[in-house]
Amino acid sequence: MFRSLAVSFMSKKMDKNLNEESKDAMEMESKKDIEKEATREPDDESDDDEEEGRFRIVPNATTISHDHPHLFPKVYKFYFNLVKDIEIEINRVGPRFRYHPSVYLYQAHSCYSLYLNYFVRKHLATKHDVELMDRRTEVVIEEPDRFETGKNPRLKAAIEKHYKIFTDRNTKAIDVHYSVKVVSLSHSIFFHYTIPKGEFHAYYDNLLAIVKYLDSLVYNTVEINPCTGCEYFNGDANIIFDGEVVFQIKTSRHYSLIPGDRSIRKEIFSQLALYSFGYYKRTGKKILKLVIYNPLFGCEYVMQLNDIDYELFEEALDRDVTLFQLLFPMSSESDSDDSDDTKKSEEKEIK
Repeated sequence: MFRSLAVSFMSKKMDKNLNEESKDAMEMESKKDIEKEATREPDDESDDDEEEGRFRIVPNATTISHDHPHLFPKVYKFYFNLVKDIEIEINRVGPRFRYHPSVYLYQAHSCYSLYLNYFVRKHLATKHDVELMDRRTEVVIEEPDRFETGKNPRLKAAIEKHYKIFTDRNTKAIDVHYSVKVVSLSHSIFFHYTIPKGEFHAYYDNLLAIVKYLDSLVYNTVEINPCTGCEYFNGDANIIFDGEVVFQIKTSRHYSLIPGDRSIRKEIFSQLALYSFGYYKRTGKKILKLVIYNPLFGCEYVMQLNDIDYELFEEALDRDVTLFQLLFPMSSESDSDDSDDTKKSEEKEIK
C-alpha cells in the first residue's frame, strides 16, 4: 500500500525541486559582504514609518543557528561566551544501527529521520497520556487543494485514516509504526518536498531500542512539538520535559552528528538555546538543560548550562534580527520549516 501511495503521489510537478523556487536572497550576497553589512553600525536616522512597515519578516531559529557567525554576529558572540566553559556529556543509551537498505534505495534519509521523530512523539504521548496532534498533517487533510493530496484522493484518505490511529491515545507507537510512517509523510507534503517512490523501513530492533530508551527517562510531564517562537524568531521544539529540558531528535549515522567531524561541536546546541529563550519569553521559566538524542547512533548528548542572562540574549537578538530584516526584507522565512533541521542535516548524510 505504501509503495502504491508513494508512486501515485509522485508527478512531473513533484520531480521538480520546489525548494528552488524559494532560494534565499542570501545567495546574491557574498559572505564577505554579508558579514560587513551584518556588523555595520545602524543609522539611527534611517527608519521611518513606511520602512518599518516593510520589515516584518521573522527568521527561523534554524536560520539563526545555522548562519549566526555572519548574519547574527552578536547572537554568535553571546552564545559562545555562554557555553565556552561548558562540557558536553555524551551517553551511550542504546545500540548503534545502520540505515535500512531501503533508505538508500529510495533516498529517504530525510523522511526516515522525520519518521523516527514522529515515532518518538507518538510513544511519549501514549506514555504520558497527553493529547497528540500535528498541525501540518491536519492542514494537508483539511486543505488538500494546496497540496498534491488534492490530486490524489487515495493518498489523502490514507493520511486521514492513519492520522486517526496516530492520535488515538489507546494505540502504541511500536504497534502502529506503519501508521506513524504514513503520517510522517505529511510533513514533507506540507513543505512540498519530494517523498520516496517506495516504502522505506527502519529495523524493528531499532524501534524497540528507542522505546526502551524513552521508557528509561524519568520525567513527570511532556510538551510535544511546543511553539517556542517569539517576536525575534519562529520555532517549534521537538519535546520539552517538565518545563526544564529541551529535547531535540537528530538522526545521523555520524557520532558527531556532522559528516566529516570527529568531535561534536557546541554550536549544534545553539538552536536549543534559542528554544530555551523563546520558552522563557512565553512562560517565564528558565530551561538550562539541553539534550540531543540520536536514535540511529544510540547516543544522547547533554549540555547543562549554569545560567542564561536572557536580557543580554534579547539585546543580541534584537540587534541582529533587525539588521537581518533590513538586509533581506523579501525573505520567505514564514513558509520554511523550523521543526528541526532535518532537511539540511540529512542532505549531508547522503553525500
